[in-house]
Amino acid sequence: MRRHLFFTPLFFWLMVAVSTVMPYQAYGDRSESQVHKPREENKMSSLLELERMLREGSWRAVELAQQLSDAAWPAIRKGASMPDYRSRQIAMTCAGRIGGGTAGLILAQGLSDENVNVRVTAAAQLSANPPATAKAAILDTLLKSSESDIREMLALAAGYLPGKSTMDALRSLAGGKDAFSKNTRMALAKLGDPEARKEMISNLSAKDPHVRYETLGQLRYVDDRELSKHAKDLLWDKASAQRIGPERNPRFRRVCDQAVDTLVYLMKLSPPFITSVETIYSDDQLLQISQMAP
Repeated sequence: MRRHLFFTPLFFWLMVAVSTVMPYQAYGDRSESQVHKPREENKMSSLLELERMLREGSWRAVELAQQLSDAAWPAIRKGASMPDYRSRQIAMTCAGRIGGGTAGLILAQGLSDENVNVRVTAAAQLSANPPATAKAAILDTLLKSSESDIREMLALAAGYLPGKSTMDALRSLAGGKDAFSKNTRMALAKLGDPEARKEMISNLSAKDPHVRYETLGQLRYVDDRELSKHAKDLLWDKASAQRIGPERNPRFRRVCDQAVDTLVYLMKLSPPFITSVETIYSDDQLLQISQMAP
């Protein structure tokens, strides 16, 4: 080891001469390029690896794409047009996880893919916080598609895309009683439509406790703090509404349990206990939430 730390006088003076003759800025530029070159090489290597994963239909590509973030787009664009539908399906998930304008364009392409798995995946990624660049494709698919599962997801996506064209499309589709029509009315409520909000608030007083429970969950999608007062009104509604747990030993969540989750979400509360969609809260915990929510 010591021989590596030993410098002869000749070597020392050679180093001094080189550093003296070479302009400082040039030396600095070279040093910086030497630092950046491995980074660029690593990025290119990761892009090639991502492209390989997409081509092979490996879902591990999603994690790598998230790590690369915006640098992953060249590989994801290629993946979205690869022959194997699994490659395109994974590319849609990658795009949705990264988000942004480029993701919207790729996901919009996925909505018209020839393979149903790709279309469903694109719609699922667009169902929450969709990029504005996908708006035209979302509304067009809502109006023209006959695939109910895709339309149900895109109805929720439309609730994040304000504007007259969105409102007109949703109102033309909201008249039925099926799940799709219910989702369109949820989206209208999120966008502030008075009639849709009136119906939602009315459902919080429905005779069926499951309807009350379900509507409380819909308030979280609408995400308007002003509606929290309606959730608080159900904080002591202990009617059983939703079965959870194994079939042999089921438990039932009550309307009040859903009210806790909705109040915590809408009011950004930080209760001193863990909340989850399967928790049945104690009376003491219900009281704490009641005191925290004005």
